[in-house]
Amino acid sequence: MPVDLLGDTPPAAPARQPLCPVCRKPLRRIEGRMGPFWGCTGYPDCKTTLFDLDGKPSKVPDERYRCPVCTRRLVRAQNAQGAYWYCTGYDKACKTRLADDNGVPAKAWRCPSCGQLLKRRRGRNGYFWGCSQYPECRHTWPDKDGAPVITS
Repeated sequence: MPVDLLGDTPPAAPARQPLCPVCRKPLRRIEGRMGPFWGCTGYPDCKTTLFDLDGKPSKVPDERYRCPVCTRRLVRAQNAQGAYWYCTGYDKACKTRLADDNGVPAKAWRCPSCGQLLKRRRGRNGYFWGCSQYPECRHTWPDKDGAPVITS
């Protein structure tokens, strides 16, 4: 490789295009309703899809796009208030809804007592986290920088 006397770094080698494990054609990253995924460029002949994990194809799903309560897929939707994510298990009694955080579902915490989501609330002494199933579950935790401080 020739040496540049001006001190510039040589151009980086182009990144290798991931290949389909079935037909060996290139994969492409697609922004879908249920988050990003990788699809074969040979579609419709090859219908291979892979999950997206930090910008790379993976056979393992990214846990950020899974419901924190029932582990089903989350779907991105839009309404007048903005974007949000809901659980695909809605018809199976999972009513989980999460805010959108720049195209990714917002971080959520589960109640250690009942397994439902925690909700940030404001009380007379400031913010705290309580179970979303109140009054059936009355557990609360203090707030620190927008996250619950859960002690066992």
